[in-house]
Amino acid sequence: MFSLVQLQSFQAVFAHGTTARAAEVTGRSQSQVSADLRAIEAQLGRPLFRREGGRLTPTQAAEQVFERAAQVFEAHQNLARLGIGRGDDQVLTFGAPRSLSLTLLPRMARDLRQQFPNLSIALKFGRYPDLIAAVAEGRMDQAIVKLPVSDWRLRILPIIDAPLVVVMRADDPLTALDRVGPDAIGGRHLIRTSEGAPSWQAVTAAFRQSGRQPYSRISVEGVGPICRLVSEGEGLAVVNRLMAADYAGGLNLQMRVFAPETWESFAIIQNASATHGLTMTDVQTVLRRSLSPDAGRADPSHA
Repeated sequence: MFSLVQLQSFQAVFAHGTTARAAEVTGRSQSQVSADLRAIEAQLGRPLFRREGGRLTPTQAAEQVFERAAQVFEAHQNLARLGIGRGDDQVLTFGAPRSLSLTLLPRMARDLRQQFPNLSIALKFGRYPDLIAAVAEGRMDQAIVKLPVSDWRLRILPIIDAPLVVVMRADDPLTALDRVGPDAIGGRHLIRTSEGAPSWQAVTAAFRQSGRQPYSRISVEGVGPICRLVSEGEGLAVVNRLMAADYAGGLNLQMRVFAPETWESFAIIQNASATHGLTMTDVQTVLRRSLSPDAGRADPSHA
């Protein structure tokens, strides 16, 4: 029978490709990690890795063990979390994009504390690649990120789909429309996110299809500042409704679905080797209560 420690060593090597890096991640010595791998291989009677170019490449047997190990860790985590709310101290380090730092995340923290009174919460904010890396490397427990995410070190639980919307002042003539596209926007000024952001790429593609070019002279990182600029009369913005809903409500702004309709999906991610603390389902259940009614639609497969 494999121990949890041995499986953790295995998963770390599977994820990082070297026993040296696996030792750093797990807090064990390199010799201990190697011994754990040998113990598992001895019980299986098959090699788990082959050396290629200085890295350990998983064999087919390792692929099968990895899938089973993830199930073991999830079951162990479900047992461990039974202590939450019963008097045991728990800590959750949770990450999200900065645009949610003043809206959804404070509400989620409040609702989690009500559900789990003994829970300690550390909220972290950053860019999606940094959040994904932090969770995959075990520096953060869970995070909200935008899909797609492809990393075998992670479990992924879709939570909500949200459309791109045009944000405008309440007195804007475009509020008369149900959907607003490039033809309706015309040459009006658009406050944009970064050039490489998927939302802005979708906008430029839509304008290109209509034979137009979007006019933009202000680029801002963060939906909160973008909405503030809209309220100050600097123009329109096309952003994700999940990010914009709370800001729009607080600034008396209106949102109309951008045409052609473009949806973005968000998920909670967690390290596949996690063995303690809240599960993604725990957080998802609370998160749904924290979402603004205007944010988007819950993922139908996890509603």
